[in-house]
Amino acid sequence: MKKIFRTSVALLLAVTILASSFVCFAGGLNEDAVALHKGQYKNYVLLGDSVASGYRDVMSDNDDAYNKQYGETAYFRVPGSYADVLANAIIEDKSMTAFAGPGYRTIEIRYMLEDDFDEEDDYMFHPAQMNTVGEPGSEEYRTAYKKAVAEADLITLGVGGNDWGAYLGWVIADVFEAENVADKYTAELENFFKENGMDLSKIEDLVELAHTAGALPALVKTLPEALSYGLGTFYNNWDIMIQDIYNLNPDVTLMVLGMSDNSLKGHYFSYDGVPGEPVNGGEEPDETTAAVTKTIVDFIMSVGNKPMIEGAENFGYTYVDTAGTTYVDSHPDAAGHVFIANKIIEALPHPDYANKFDDVKIGTKYYNAVEYVVTNGIMAPTSSTTFSPEKILNKGELNKALNVINGTNNPTDDTEEVNVMAFAKAVINDGTEKDFAELINSLSFAFNMLSDYGFNFTAKVTRGEAANYFKALAK
Repeated sequence: MKKIFRTSVALLLAVTILASSFVCFAGGLNEDAVALHKGQYKNYVLLGDSVASGYRDVMSDNDDAYNKQYGETAYFRVPGSYADVLANAIIEDKSMTAFAGPGYRTIEIRYMLEDDFDEEDDYMFHPAQMNTVGEPGSEEYRTAYKKAVAEADLITLGVGGNDWGAYLGWVIADVFEAENVADKYTAELENFFKENGMDLSKIEDLVELAHTAGALPALVKTLPEALSYGLGTFYNNWDIMIQDIYNLNPDVTLMVLGMSDNSLKGHYFSYDGVPGEPVNGGEEPDETTAAVTKTIVDFIMSVGNKPMIEGAENFGYTYVDTAGTTYVDSHPDAAGHVFIANKIIEALPHPDYANKFDDVKIGTKYYNAVEYVVTNGIMAPTSSTTFSPEKILNKGELNKALNVINGTNNPTDDTEEVNVMAFAKAVINDGTEKDFAELINSLSFAFNMLSDYGFNFTAKVTRGEAANYFKALAK
């Protein structure tokens, strides 16, 4: 691999920088969940991007120590980050191994995990982001990275935002630099304002506008291709990256964190490093702006989290929904990190059901859905050690599940096998009175289910597939 950074800092492998002396920051955690999982894991490994690493965008002009702690976060354990909070709360000796860093995408993780990875990418370990470790993709780090993954019993993986979000920013910045746009115009504009005593506060906006306008032709040409590449590599790499992890460690408990509405939320509800104190000039959107913003954010997140959610069904890892996290601009504030840690702890596999069934083990298809429906009494196992995920669901099992979810009393003694259409109809006509919104939700759920089977109405539904749908319905 080519040398990426001209200046290298001393290499510190994560295993040598971990310490158990950090102050436990457990405020806001679900203490029952903490008690349930405390000591369940001994070897916790953190993988992911800047959100995972604990990086903060908002630095202090008067606090170099703060800036160093929260700016130089690649492969370091940052006190107060969600990984630190989680480790202090439930890991046997409070230790962890940190292999997250700013700028990480799925492609960098594949590079770290695969001995023969040879895909070319101009933004591999992008220096604008990962500037705190000398050579994060070096053979020394790759060896340590793979070793940590192979030996972990718990891994949290938070990655995706850079694949098509920050990546576009890097491309735009490079276009601006390459075009060298409007420099003469903006300099003359600034002098004109100064000489005529006009409002200097508008200069910065006008300068930015001039640069944007000057770069517009190149951006129009570049951005569609960049967006396609960013999304394409993200979707193409996701399953391969997950399989890489399981190839190294088939028995690991893998928790995958979904992306949430970070930068847009941070723009309107941002903090200056002190939880609860808004940034100067921050604004709360009006009702219309808030509604439009939410619609846009929900769409972006549905696109961004799609491979993560589908991967949970295909591979058996646990998908952790992080919606509701509070942010400092585009990274979580202190309370946000506690919130994420809590979400992870609450979503961990129940220790009494971990590998309970011989035919549905951790890290296999349906595991999370089966654990959920069994622990919540929605479905019953077929024996003390089997769930029979490939067995066809019968009408009695379908009615029993809907009874538990909806509080109804439909008959549960029917052994007729259930096909897709029968399942969809049962969801719509489940014995409950529905208002308009509930009816629309039921119809939408049924339609999506039918589309999953290519509208093959007679296709039979297995117990494993049903567990996924029941979990979604219950939640």
